Amino acid sequence: MILFGAYFNLWMGTLALAWAYGQADLSKYLWGVLGVGALWTWGLLQNKNWIPGLGLILLTLLAAAGLYQSLPFGWVFAAALSGLISYDLSNLSLRLRYAAKNEDTHLLQRVHFTRLGIMTLLGLILSTVAMLWQANFTFEWAIFLMLAGVWGVSLLVGWVRQSE
Repeated sequence: MILFGAYFNLWMGTLALAWAYGQADLSKYLWGVLGVGALWTWGLLQNKNWIPGLGLILLTLLAAAGLYQSLPFGWVFAAALSGLISYDLSNLSLRLRYAAKNEDTHLLQRVHFTRLGIMTLLGLILSTVAMLWQANFTFEWAIFLMLAGVWGVSLLVGWVRQSE
C-alpha cells in the first residue's frame, strides 16, 4: 500500500507539472518532466535506493524553473509537494523493509501517515488559496483536488478497517 502511494503521488505530481508546462506550450520541459517521472518509476520498480533522492531534486528543479517561467503557482506547488510525498513514502517503505523484528511498525506507520496527511492537507490548502488569489482556479485544478481527496479518504477508510 505504501509503494502504491509513492507511485500515485509521483505520477500526480509529474502529470500536474507536465500539464502546467503543456498549457504554457513549453514541450521541451514537458518531456523532461515525463522523463523524470519515468526514471523515478523505473528506480522504484528496480528498488534503487538513490533514485527517489535524484528524482526529488530533478522534479524540484523543474518546478522551480516553472515558477521562473510564470507557470501557475498551484500546479507547480502541487507537483513539488507530490514529489516530496513520493520521496517520503519511498523512504518509509525502505525503513519498514529493514525494521527490526521487535519494532512496532504499525505505530510507526500510523504516526508517519498522520504527519504526512497534515502536511499534505496544509499544502493543498495553501496552493488552492494561492490559485484563488491569482484567479487561476480552473476546472482542471478542481479535478486534481477531487482525485487527491478521493485517494486520501480511501486510504483513511483502509487504515481504519485494518486497525479493527
